[in-house]
This record gives sequence, C-alpha cells and structure tokens, in this order.
Amino acid sequence: MKTGEWTRVEGANWRAPEEPGSQAMPNEPVTQVSWNDANEYARWADKRLPTKAEWEYAARGGLEGKEYSWGDELRPAGKPVANWWQGMFP
Repeated sequence: MKTGEWTRVEGANWRAPEEPGSQAMPNEPVTQVSWNDANEYARWADKRLPTKAEWEYAARGGLEGKEYSWGDELRPAGKPVANWWQGMFP
C-alpha cells in the first residue's frame, strides 16, 4: 500500500527499487543508490564523485559569491525563484 511517506523496504536497491523482485524502469533515473554505491561506480568507471564545493558550484550554474543560487535577492521582482511553500504546513 502506498502512503506517500518514506518507509524502509528490506531488499530494495537500485535494481529492485520498489521491493525485492521489482524491476527498475529502463527510461527512468536510478533510485535507491547510496553514496557508497555511487562512489564504487565512479571508481569502477575510473572517475570520482564531486567534492561538496564542486557540487555546489555546479548546482549554482557557476555563480559565485552570491547569497542564493540565483543571486543576492531572495524574491527578485517579488516572486519566489525556488520551491517555496505558500500555505499551512500539515
């Protein structure tokens, strides 16, 4: 039963993301991958995972020295630029 909440499923992994015996969809992103899984894949591919600083630089699109990833103003032109909850939290 799907509840919309995170639950631990024993045996779920990137090959069987829903439960043991399920199959990952071929045209969907990989899920259920731990940092260790990703690191081992990168090592196998003779690559490495980015450092925290490298990841943040890439996530900001190369923008440096700004308060937010889009600049210094929280709400440019009075509009939110990121996911912004506008209501009562359940």
